[in-house]
Amino acid sequence: MQHSFKATLFFVVIIIQGFLFCAWIFIYRGRNDTSNVMTSLTTQRKRKCPLVSPGLVGQLKIDKVSHSWETIEEKFSKIKDGHHCPENCKARQKVAIIIPFRDRENQLRVFLNHMHPILMRQQLEYGIYVVEQSKGLEFNRGFLFNVGFKEALKDSDYECFILHDVDLLPENDYNTYTCSTDHPKHLTAGIDKWNYKMLYTSYFGGVSGMTREQYEAINGFSNSFFGWGGEDDDLYNRVIWSKMSVYRIINDVGKYTSLQHKQAAANSKRFEILKTGKERMWKNGLNTLKYNLLQKTYKQLYIHLTVNVT
Repeated sequence: MQHSFKATLFFVVIIIQGFLFCAWIFIYRGRNDTSNVMTSLTTQRKRKCPLVSPGLVGQLKIDKVSHSWETIEEKFSKIKDGHHCPENCKARQKVAIIIPFRDRENQLRVFLNHMHPILMRQQLEYGIYVVEQSKGLEFNRGFLFNVGFKEALKDSDYECFILHDVDLLPENDYNTYTCSTDHPKHLTAGIDKWNYKMLYTSYFGGVSGMTREQYEAINGFSNSFFGWGGEDDDLYNRVIWSKMSVYRIINDVGKYTSLQHKQAAANSKRFEILKTGKERMWKNGLNTLKYNLLQKTYKQLYIHLTVNVT
């Protein structure tokens, strides 16, 4: 009888210990789950960044030195895979900066060293896409912008696309790299090599910005312009034909310094192609874009694409 009582007591103690252990696990996991939920809610409720970042400094010193990759990468160690977002607030726009590229590595290093701190101070979520055309055919700037647009959207739901020449550096960080939802935006009010004067009233080259909807509404760039010149004028015409106008940055803020390089050969057929622009608008552009993506590499400071025309 005594032996039976001890056995029963032993099993009761085991059951109680098991119950207490399960209760402890439940409470511990519950606290962790609650903590995770609160962390998630905090992230979701992160306040939006201010319309004008408090970190802007205005007029900038232009450093034209082409520093080594190691130096620049160490300087911007927080940037990963060519993408960055602000730490303490939620960016108001997700921006893809697209750069058509060929044989300009020194200028690219200068550009990245200059641009990353500006974009970070502007509290943008951004990615920089360097789209390089393979050897062979003449350089086609508009085609490369179209490729960059398509490939960037495969990575993220970018809302704003900044179309940027690699040899232009903004002189003032109040020149904000965001897009206007009302109209396409022209950021290049003046360039030093032209004494900061607009070349002509419809000039739309250098640096411009469009939302995804605006870029698609004009069918992107024409893919027909090989060699220098014409594609920007055709793009401007597409904007006007789509019943939009261009918003231009004021001159004091929209000044750029240019980096010297050898001028590419002009496209001798550009004026002839421009004459047929309106009839080609929906026959040549994003909707007819064909290319081979030879490589897409997520480097620390930018996303590097190499493509050829098909």
